Amino acid sequence: MLTRRKALEVPSHFESIGDVAAGLAALDRQFRSTRDLRGLFVMAYIATTDTIAQWIDRGVFRDNQAMARYVVAFANEYRRSLSRWVAGERVGIPVAWQQSFDACEERSAGVFRCLMLGINAHMNRDLPYAVIKAGVDLNCAGCYQDYVRIDDVLSLNMPLVRGRIAEAFGSELPFIQRWLGQFAGAGIDRGFRRDRQNSWAFAQMLAAAKTKPARVDVDRAIEQRAAAEGERILGLARMVA
Repeated sequence: MLTRRKALEVPSHFESIGDVAAGLAALDRQFRSTRDLRGLFVMAYIATTDTIAQWIDRGVFRDNQAMARYVVAFANEYRRSLSRWVAGERVGIPVAWQQSFDACEERSAGVFRCLMLGINAHMNRDLPYAVIKAGVDLNCAGCYQDYVRIDDVLSLNMPLVRGRIAEAFGSELPFIQRWLGQFAGAGIDRGFRRDRQNSWAFAQMLAAAKTKPARVDVDRAIEQRAAAEGERILGLARMVA
């Protein structure tokens, strides 16, 4: 297990959307070469990041510069956890990411749930911090509308992600059509939108936390929410094991 972690080359800290695109592509190649289930999340992440970058280039958002900062900050949250995992530094890695990486290495949760564990950790744990670090104005209605537009990006890319995952990992699950149908379902889309709304609310709470104890309380609430959802996903995996 430790050897496999050290063999993975994690990109350096991202400074631009171009860095993010190149770094995710490099991770995708490595994960595909070893059929590493951590690559499931990266496949989905590449699809959504590419679309957001295209929309920024087209000027779709109200504040395209803020959205560019958001893309970079969000990717660095994932990169940080992955880098620590590869280095064997389990302490300091959010529990939700530990759940995801453990399940992928052990191949214990199946293709669909490994994907969902990564999405959960990124969306429910990382997202509030990315919004803060990107300097998004949390009191601006237009900024919130930019943020909400990402929900449409996720919906738009579902078919593409399904196809890529089926091509790369379909043999891992004989009844692949079952999880493909689940992933395409309206319930998954509603769940993503709900989680992103909750993460915006947590970002507002982080911004409002002016004392260290208040910040600790918000940090704990974010970690607990993401870990609880991860445990729910793992519980479903155990039920069908």
